[in-house]
Amino acid sequence: MAKDKKRKKPKEEGLLQTGRSDDAPAWLIQRTARLLRVLFLRLVQVEGGVDLTPEMWTVLTRLVARDGQYQSELAAATYRDRPNMSRILAGMEQRDLVFRRPDSEDRRKTRIYLTPKARDVVASTAPLAMRTRDRLYEGLKKKELKALRRALRIVEANTLSVLDDLEREAPPELGGASGAGRIAGVPVG
Repeated sequence: MAKDKKRKKPKEEGLLQTGRSDDAPAWLIQRTARLLRVLFLRLVQVEGGVDLTPEMWTVLTRLVARDGQYQSELAAATYRDRPNMSRILAGMEQRDLVFRRPDSEDRRKTRIYLTPKARDVVASTAPLAMRTRDRLYEGLKKKELKALRRALRIVEANTLSVLDDLEREAPPELGGASGAGRIAGVPVG
């Protein structure tokens, strides 16, 4: 009787195929981002009593780091196009969180500044965000969290590289190289 030879599995195409679409890293990242958005809204609105969206929080933290940025700087740092950043800032102005001032050197440009109310909101919300962040990372060792950050930075850089390639290859009417420098409204660069 001949020995049964174990059949080799065919090599899977692609780096991380699992056979399940809900286990793909991109899907997990998207789903986790959505859950984090829902969690953020519940925390700040219910526990914090603040009417703030995650997009507004991101802008607030950017301005805390460096107040008086241009709208275009905030848009680029948060991967938002101009119309979306204008909408976010308008909502923040309505809530008395930011105000705009013409640049002292270039009157065509406008700088965005935090209001005292925004500083109070950040001061009252930051401890809640830090406590929640600590709970989210429970079970992860420092080494694993460092590896997660590194992996996500690599995925982000690769995504930006692909967007950059698409921007160079796309026709101008779709924001290609001689167009607006964006694909589907996402600023590139």
